[in-house]
Amino acid sequence: MTDWDTIHHTFVEAFRAGWDRPHPHAWDEFLDDQTSFVQPMLRDGTGPEFWWEETIRTLGLMPDLRADVLSWSGTGENLFIHIRFTATLGGKPVTWDAVDVLHISETGVLIHRESFFDSLPVAATLAGRPRSWWAWWRSGIGPLSGRRRFLRRPRALPDVHLTTTTPGGT
Repeated sequence: MTDWDTIHHTFVEAFRAGWDRPHPHAWDEFLDDQTSFVQPMLRDGTGPEFWWEETIRTLGLMPDLRADVLSWSGTGENLFIHIRFTATLGGKPVTWDAVDVLHISETGVLIHRESFFDSLPVAATLAGRPRSWWAWWRSGIGPLSGRRRFLRRPRALPDVHLTTTTPGGT
């Protein structure tokens, strides 16, 4: 019998840790070649390489992007995570909530992620902050997805040197 409670808790903690210090490989432990992604304002796609590219693009636009897990619920293969994103866009803070609906396997591998949020306020914020337009253009994110043909691959992020700490500072 599958211990879904343990799988859900483990998955949520890894998800939370990834958003505490996001980088393209922060969620590798639960991705595989068949993992599919659907999300507002970004392309839909499949596999880790797709996720890494979209993460690089997103962090290129908002390098300080973080998300806090506000609540979650799981039943069997379905896991729902309510998150609040925060970032700086055009020199000013931006915040929005999303719900990720995740379909996971019995081994804790992500099969499908669909994120839901109202993208209109985020797009309006972007449009109203001209200082962010150059970063938006270079990231390849946005309604003019054809420009991705010109950009080909996302710019690589600088090497990320992560340090880990354990509770109590040891």
